[in-house]
Amino acid sequence: MAAVRPVSLIVLSWNGLDVTRTCVMSVLEKTTHPDFRVVAVDNASTDGTREFLRSVEGITVIENEENLGFVKGNNAGIRATDTDVVLLNNDTEMIQGDWLERMQAVAYSARDIGVVGCRLVNAEGNLVHAGTYMPVPSYWGQEYPGDEKDIGQYTTDAEAEAVIFACAYIKREVLDKVGALDEDYFSYFEDTDYCMKARAAGYRVFRCGSATVKHLENASTDLNRMDFSGTFRRSRETFLGKWKDAVDARYTRKLTWHSFISGDDEYARVSAKLLWALDRAGVDVNLGFLEGAERAELADFRINDMKNRGRDRDRPQILFGPPDMLSRADGSYNIGYVFTPYDRFKPEWVKELNRLDEIWVPDEFQRQAAIASGLKKDVRVVEFGVDPDYLNPGIMGHSLEGRFVFLAPVTWGPGEAWQTLLRAFTDEFSQEEKVVLVMNVTSPAPGAEVEEAVEAMGLPFDRAPVVFVMDQDIPHYQDGCLYRSADCLVLVGRRAGPGLEMLEALACGVPVIAGEWGSHSQLIDGVAASAVETALVPSPEQGCGWSDPSYVKLREALRGARDRAGASREKALELSARLRTERSWDHIAAKMIERLDDIR
Repeated sequence: MAAVRPVSLIVLSWNGLDVTRTCVMSVLEKTTHPDFRVVAVDNASTDGTREFLRSVEGITVIENEENLGFVKGNNAGIRATDTDVVLLNNDTEMIQGDWLERMQAVAYSARDIGVVGCRLVNAEGNLVHAGTYMPVPSYWGQEYPGDEKDIGQYTTDAEAEAVIFACAYIKREVLDKVGALDEDYFSYFEDTDYCMKARAAGYRVFRCGSATVKHLENASTDLNRMDFSGTFRRSRETFLGKWKDAVDARYTRKLTWHSFISGDDEYARVSAKLLWALDRAGVDVNLGFLEGAERAELADFRINDMKNRGRDRDRPQILFGPPDMLSRADGSYNIGYVFTPYDRFKPEWVKELNRLDEIWVPDEFQRQAAIASGLKKDVRVVEFGVDPDYLNPGIMGHSLEGRFVFLAPVTWGPGEAWQTLLRAFTDEFSQEEKVVLVMNVTSPAPGAEVEEAVEAMGLPFDRAPVVFVMDQDIPHYQDGCLYRSADCLVLVGRRAGPGLEMLEALACGVPVIAGEWGSHSQLIDGVAASAVETALVPSPEQGCGWSDPSYVKLREALRGARDRAGASREKALELSARLRTERSWDHIAAKMIERLDDIR
């Protein structure tokens, strides 16, 4: 067991009596760490805050005669201590008793960890902070994930570029070596500045994923009508004068990325994750060739900055998309990153792909399909990945108590296999059995047509229930919640696709039933991922084929998943741990960089 070390909690206030009272009392009443003290630093409050602090027994109060700002105010507290410190905004509230023990444990889990932040949720309970990053070329520091419903994301301890100092643990040895906060800043950017100084001194910055604190954000600024914009911009200029060259020097490689970066398809979803991973790995990604709607301002600040970097053709280009995008290739070395839902690539694809220098595909099935299609270029497997912060067994789920839930994502249309699934499920399970099929339907047609089509099938009345979830706009960051709400994911569409949903469900520890054909076949193990026999169906209009699931084998697979639920779940959890390591987007980005280095 790690030794308990004394800690000084520095709470800085400038008016805001109500939030300061909530902060201090929550610290004193809820914190279970056995050796801490509160050092309250007041920046000349005039609303009764100073009188309240004097009345609280057992805390040290430092009273400044003027508002010294965030930096000098905290430094007054740092100078009054000789222990590790936690800088704590007065608009924070403790909602977890062991928050301090957990942050201290991360700080001392490795010799070179020097600064530790935590997860911060706002007044609505949304997750607003799990670390920060400095995007280029705006240099407008950002917190991630921004403002998302707290579903249990970012709960691991992980290295971060920086953390905000609303709640930050700093070891005394770091303070002794690096010094206090830089007083060239009044407020803002001082936390990123300090994290960069700590890193330059050989210390790593970490997020403690098991500690969560409530933070109201900018309460003092709002209450005191402070000039946020002006203060922020002045601090930004100070930061750039000190660190711009160092931030720019993180980028050691260059790449142009052609794809869709907004929308709901696989291209946009994969692009978003890979672009973040590549940026974290020091790749200067250029998106300067986007057109039309893609040029609009994006909600994702990091990727928005990438498309504002200007155009540069003198670098390798990756074209991740359909044939009309592949024709845009004009880089120094052009890579097509593609996949097909069929057994072969369509002839018009092959023509475009053969004009490129190199082809990437996400799995061996896709590689064989490319070769069978007549591609003359080198075809390499560069797998798709998962984001372990959002896809893991700890993500919040909403199970139906007492029922085994089959979840089936379905694209509605004549070319899909939804009828086979409905028939197999309703013939196999009676209404007495505690099972339910939830069909998450994406449909180009109004919901009434779906209802009519199902009614026309004449399904038996004495059957287990089927629930249709029609065209729900669920944010993709909550996909893990959907998987975790099911006991088994069923993927039996005719099209193969790149196998992304199967990979994501398994990363969440959820067993899968899928067709034995296509990209899905790469993850079939017979326990966590069960195969359904399929038959190849020609598609003359596409010049290739797809697959039809066997009704009989699908019934067997559904029954087997229900009867072997415990073993399947256990195996899926084992597979989850491996996938979240070996198939993380950071791991995939590292493989891509190895290949790009060979090209260079």
